[in-house]
Amino acid sequence: MKHWIRLNWIAFQRTLGGIVRAPLSSLLNLLVIAIAAAFPLGFYLLIASAQGVIGKLPVEPQLSVYLRTSVTADEINTLKQHLQADTRLAGVRFIGKDEALKQMQASVGSGDLLAGLTDNPLPDAFVLTAHTDASPEALEALQKELTASSGVDQVQLDSAWARRLQQLIAVGKGLLQIILVLLAVALVLITGNAIRLQILTRRDEIEVAKLIGATDTFIRRPFVYFAAMQGVLGGLLACAIVWGARTWLNPAVEALARSYGQQFSLALADWRVVVVTLVVTTLLCLLGASLAVGRHLRQFH
Repeated sequence: MKHWIRLNWIAFQRTLGGIVRAPLSSLLNLLVIAIAAAFPLGFYLLIASAQGVIGKLPVEPQLSVYLRTSVTADEINTLKQHLQADTRLAGVRFIGKDEALKQMQASVGSGDLLAGLTDNPLPDAFVLTAHTDASPEALEALQKELTASSGVDQVQLDSAWARRLQQLIAVGKGLLQIILVLLAVALVLITGNAIRLQILTRRDEIEVAKLIGATDTFIRRPFVYFAAMQGVLGGLLACAIVWGARTWLNPAVEALARSYGQQFSLALADWRVVVVTLVVTTLLCLLGASLAVGRHLRQFH
């Protein structure tokens, strides 16, 4: 056990010394790995941020039916009975003009909205909730039918945009999976190429070591440590790149969201995301190193 620990310690020291002796090439390799890992990490955090906001939005298909100011109470009751009997609707809620004014005053924080006006200009309205499995065609047909009803001034289809945003998030998740696969292959190739260059520069040393009885494990060990160090340091550098990009972009994103009356900011990677990033980059680098070393060891044999 002591001999095994000593061999691993020697391999670790040699690997660390090689990185220190060639800082520029090591830094370039780390930058390539970090940039390749930063793209899916940043894209994942962007999707997570958007999904957190969209999760708070109402996605049930709703229709807002605004009545004419001249509508009578009998017309309102008739329309309400007709809507409650409609099997396409899951809920019907009537909002009178006085209630709508109170809600607006509460949201605005002002009680003098009618200053200078002789009457409440807001219309009576119905808020209709359709079934979640309702198709867009059925909702559009219901919108046209209600627009032609007596006493109805306008019918607005709500929540359709939230459903479209959810579909965009689903597309983004699929795109993230494609990016992950492509960049995983890229990391394996990058690490394999770096290891291949190291093997070529140390070819004579490896041949001499094989002649005096060095095992494949002994020869492979320094390259495995080198790949592991590249994976860990590259993953940390990728997290730093994403953190810097978030810090730079977040004030502009928050200002843009506030201009639309929303609160939105880019999410920050927590410790679990950082750990997963380090583990994935390290495993991919180890895979690339194993493929490259195994191929060249077969050539030596």
